[in-house]
Amino acid sequence: MPEQATIVDFISASLQGMETSGRSILSPSEQKVSDELAQKLDSELDVMVRELERVASCQQDSGDESGDPIPPFEAFCIGLRSIGDNLLPHLVQTFRSGCDEQGLPHGVFLWLIRARADAFVAYLLQIAQVHGLAFDDTLTKVGKKEQIALANLGAYLRALMQKEIEAL
Repeated sequence: MPEQATIVDFISASLQGMETSGRSILSPSEQKVSDELAQKLDSELDVMVRELERVASCQQDSGDESGDPIPPFEAFCIGLRSIGDNLLPHLVQTFRSGCDEQGLPHGVFLWLIRARADAFVAYLLQIAQVHGLAFDDTLTKVGKKEQIALANLGAYLRALMQKEIEAL
């Protein structure tokens, strides 16, 4: 079984991708503030991931509007969407309050929250793919319907992330 990526792996990949996006060199005082803000965000993200892992084995059990049961993989994606609905805004709020406490404009260190929110979305998608299969005894791999559910989840979470960040 291949080793699963951790949230730290996702943050590293997200930050590496942002290095090419023109993030500027920071002064020593900006670096200090950046480090403190990153530490606050990382601490909050750690709590969020631990809580998510605690409930990751719980499946969404409600059907759709017609009352028909939702396939287990899709139901799990719906549950993760609900988690994202709550935790992504919470992570952005943690960033906002960290900036406000330091008296900083939110835009200066926007890359910090963008990297962490992006990593969290990637992590939720990995959980959907890995753990979602466990809920359906008939699945051994992600098929077409599951790929569509994953794509819908990813699109929804990325749009939510963008909306929350733009609201800063």
